[in-house]
Amino acid sequence: MTDAELSATIEQLRPQLRLHCYRMLGSAHDSDDMVQEAILRAWRARATLGDAARARPWLYRIATNVCFDELARRGRRGLASDLFAPAAGDAPARAPLEDDPWLEPIPDTWLDPQAQYELRESVALAFVAALQVLSPPQRAALLLRDVVGLSADETADALEQSVSATNSALHRARVAIEDSSVRREPATPAHAELLARYVRALEQHDIDAMLALVHEDMHTTMPPSPTWIRGYAETVPFYRAMFARWVGQDIRAVPIGVNGGLGCTFARGGKVTAVEAIEVRDGKLYRIHHFMQPGVIALFV
Repeated sequence: MTDAELSATIEQLRPQLRLHCYRMLGSAHDSDDMVQEAILRAWRARATLGDAARARPWLYRIATNVCFDELARRGRRGLASDLFAPAAGDAPARAPLEDDPWLEPIPDTWLDPQAQYELRESVALAFVAALQVLSPPQRAALLLRDVVGLSADETADALEQSVSATNSALHRARVAIEDSSVRREPATPAHAELLARYVRALEQHDIDAMLALVHEDMHTTMPPSPTWIRGYAETVPFYRAMFARWVGQDIRAVPIGVNGGLGCTFARGGKVTAVEAIEVRDGKLYRIHHFMQPGVIALFV
């Protein structure tokens, strides 16, 4: 394979490699760094490629190993609902954590506009969060086989283990993901209308209209604060207090695509202060993840 051919292949696969690193790490910012490192390693090792037909699995192997190295030096990321106990709805929000264990969202601009439902599901926030609970080899086996579409032999080669060991890791990963029930409802026009009603309730400071949209098992998280709220009974006092603090403030919310699903930017006084990833179930607001980190906001605005 010539250098020009390798360069063209890398550029063609760069978006997919970034998504692979994102799924492995749960971090939008780290995934960009990991892709850059993987490309550097690929250029240094290009003499080992040989057959041009092997370029795709070869690059995924390098990217996976870069992610393994990163995962070995830091703890896993997650949502507050994965890492901490829920808070009472009338409790004050805890201070942001100095360390950064949070799962990060990605904008839909990272996805091909023609991406099929299955691809969008593979970056759903709940799915990426569930991946972080798996061991790195299980995570990689699941992604390389079920998302990337490598063969059993190619995946085993990437993981530097036997096909039998790889299949065992894959089976355990599939069971864990299935048990976590992370698959979200396919998007429908009703979902877009629900989001529009939620946006209107925010902008009109209409707490009763907002609460009418809430699922019985609603979860709200607010990274970088570890505080999160679970269930309708705790959601009511939490949002009533929140809306009371917004009296007299100009609230604006703009629908956007987040992780292949619903979301919006949230602005107070003309400044975007958060990005929300929103999940719907049974025609109600089921999960709202209110990301307030400046680095996350910068990805979307």
